Amino acid sequence: MGDINPLRSEAASAVTDQLNMIMAGLDNIDQAMTIFDQDLNLVYANSRVHDLLGLPYEYMVKGTTLESIFRYNAMIGEYGIGDIDEMVNIRMETARKFESHVVERQRPNGIFIRVSGQPLDIGGFATIYTDITAQRQHEIKQEMLITERTRELRHSEERLRLIANEVPAGIAYLDSDFIIRFANIRFARGYGKTPDETIGTPAQDLLGDKTFSVARSRFELAIAGKHSDFGMEITLVDGKERYIQTYLHPDFRQDGSARGFYVLSVNVTRQKQAEAALAQAQKMEAVGRLSSGIAHDFNNLLTIILGNLRALYDAIETEHLKTDMIEPALRAAQRGAGLTEQLLAFARRQPLTPKVIELSDCLQSVVKIMKSSLPGGVELIDQLPEGPIYAHLDRSQLESSLLNLLINALQAITGHGRIEISLAEIDGMAQIRVLDNGVGMDEELVKKIFDPFFTTKGDNGGTGLGLSMAQSFVEQSKGDLDITSKPGEGTQITILLPTVAPAEDSESADDALPSRLTQPEIALLVDDEEEVRAVCRRDLISLGYGVLEADSVEAALSLLDAVEGISFVLSDIAMPGGQSGYDLASEVIRAKPGVKIVLMTGHADTYTTKSVQGHTLTILRKPFDIKALQDAIRDVSTTGTSGNGVNENADLHTGRQ
Repeated sequence: MGDINPLRSEAASAVTDQLNMIMAGLDNIDQAMTIFDQDLNLVYANSRVHDLLGLPYEYMVKGTTLESIFRYNAMIGEYGIGDIDEMVNIRMETARKFESHVVERQRPNGIFIRVSGQPLDIGGFATIYTDITAQRQHEIKQEMLITERTRELRHSEERLRLIANEVPAGIAYLDSDFIIRFANIRFARGYGKTPDETIGTPAQDLLGDKTFSVARSRFELAIAGKHSDFGMEITLVDGKERYIQTYLHPDFRQDGSARGFYVLSVNVTRQKQAEAALAQAQKMEAVGRLSSGIAHDFNNLLTIILGNLRALYDAIETEHLKTDMIEPALRAAQRGAGLTEQLLAFARRQPLTPKVIELSDCLQSVVKIMKSSLPGGVELIDQLPEGPIYAHLDRSQLESSLLNLLINALQAITGHGRIEISLAEIDGMAQIRVLDNGVGMDEELVKKIFDPFFTTKGDNGGTGLGLSMAQSFVEQSKGDLDITSKPGEGTQITILLPTVAPAEDSESADDALPSRLTQPEIALLVDDEEEVRAVCRRDLISLGYGVLEADSVEAALSLLDAVEGISFVLSDIAMPGGQSGYDLASEVIRAKPGVKIVLMTGHADTYTTKSVQGHTLTILRKPFDIKALQDAIRDVSTTGTSGNGVNENADLHTGRQ
């Protein structure tokens, strides 16, 4: 027995040494640690309890009750403001449950600690206290950063939404199922909705079956990751048609697949209209240049034909030859001149010669002509007002336009049919309506019907100019032309023209033809075509002039210098040799101020004021008759070297002749 006690003492000493080593080690860890027994009395507290928790050393001795530690902490404000007993009791009730727990709290000095309690198998529990201040500060900083970033993102979204709503385009976002997830105001408004009302709506429901059927293949390309753009006509909720250019931009994931796509739709209706107007203007310009060139040569030919036919008419005494042969030839040549005027009027290179006319009389003349050529089975009915209706326009152009409309109506009728032409006055406008019950036209055909050279008649004689000429005339007359048509139901064309008061009788002695010259005078006739000079020479001789001729400006200037007594010059504008009739007029005004001059041309541009050295020139448009020549001579005789304005049968030019 004597040997056992020393052994026990040595073992106890060894255990004590080990415990001391363990406690020394625990004193050097960063965490505070406490151990309480099953009666909630302190068994152990390392030195970090004092450093981290601020617990006085006198509370860190073995046997200190947990309740006294709670009460001390409550009194110094570790648990915040409140009833001390209540705060202690709540914590003691929790401790007596000996349950695992992890809580975090902030000490009054700002330090954050995590309290982790774990029950022990032998009774009691151990608690670890960890300083998490740095971690919590980092988390708080991250939370503040996230909050700030979230606020910035929200502001950025608001700015982007504002910009998207102000952009003159429709913007939307569709997911892979073609569901609308975003739409700006303009996009939504096009379909009669607000942006919020479009969210979650399938694209097919919003766009409509017709639009979606066209756009679907493009949407599928976008989901496949391909950019695309396309244009299409759509009908909006207001019933108006718009041409929309749409651009699709895929929204890619990190793996390269598309989660959806952005839609940018721009209304390019005005641009398309401008392009169409430009194309039409270019087409009209081309037609105008062609028409003007043709008119120059054709008018010279008509001058020769009409001049010689008139002379032949005056020379022949046999009446039946005049009636049966010359008069028809004269009328045909005059119709040729009228056709040239119509072509030039269509190309807007021919000025109209408007006068105040009575429309009922004009329509009756057209109906009379048309009825004589109607086939059996087609009825033409005219509905005219009882009282007169006046308008200020070119009668021949109106008659030609109405004939074109009636002929088109006739050609639209297969077999039996009915054509109506009516006239009425509505709100200060004369309304002329041409209605037929022919085959009618669809919308696409109606859009093209007024294009120059467009015809549905193929090789059956259509030129494609009739309706274009009619529209051009109506527009030049400050009117409007509208067409409505449906396949199988016929066509209705309505012309509106402004009405005017009836014209006063302006006949006076001034309108009478001037008498033949009482004293012989010399006229200089300048034209590079001999046949034209022959016709003009005959007219000048009939008026009492002696005539000298020149085929160039250079020759005319030589004659003016060499011959005394030339009192009048009649010159064509387009001349060979690089000098025009304007150059000749300028030299006459400068060097021969007493010599009168009148110019003539086979070209036909729009009326403009052509001033040469301060003088407005009187210009005759070919073909002209002796009456027009007499009026021009009288005009320059009254006003001096050159006229103050344009003769009714004249045309002022500023362009190339």
